[in-house]
Amino acid sequence: MLKPLVSLVGISLVCAVLLATTRTQTADSIHRNREAQTWRLAFDLVGAFATTNLDFASDVLILESGRRLVRGTVAGYAGDIGLLAALDEQQRLIGVRVTRHNETPGLGDFIDVQRNPWILQFGQRPLASVDSVTGATITSLAVKRGVRQLLAGEQ
Repeated sequence: MLKPLVSLVGISLVCAVLLATTRTQTADSIHRNREAQTWRLAFDLVGAFATTNLDFASDVLILESGRRLVRGTVAGYAGDIGLLAALDEQQRLIGVRVTRHNETPGLGDFIDVQRNPWILQFGQRPLASVDSVTGATITSLAVKRGVRQLLAGEQ
C-alpha cells in the first residue's frame, strides 16, 4: 500500500522539477518573442520609426514623429487581453492591435488581426460605432472598454 504512494510522489516530484526547469530555461526566449511581436505590431500600426528600443515608460512610448504607442491590458472572457494602440500627433486613434490573449480559439480569437479584420475598425470609425461580435460579446466589449481606457489615460 505504501509502495505505490511513494512511487506516485516520486513521479510527481520529477515532473514538477522538469516543469520548473523548462519554465526557467524558456522564460527569456518567451520574453524576447513577445517583444519581437510587439515590435511587429507597432510597425504595422505606425510604419517605420527610428526608436530602437520599445522601452515603454508608464506604458507610453512617444515616437520622434510625435505619435504615441500606448499599451495596456483589459480583462476578457478567458483572461487578460493585451492591447497596443497608436495615436497620431493630435492624440487621435490610428489603430489598435492585440498583443496577447487567451480567448477561446475559433470564437474569441477574432480579435487577432491575422485571423479576422474586426480589430481594423478601431481608428477607422468612431469608437461608439465599432461593432460587437455575436457569440463573443464579452470579448468584443472588453476590447472596446480597453481602448476607451487607453484613450482616457492619454487625454
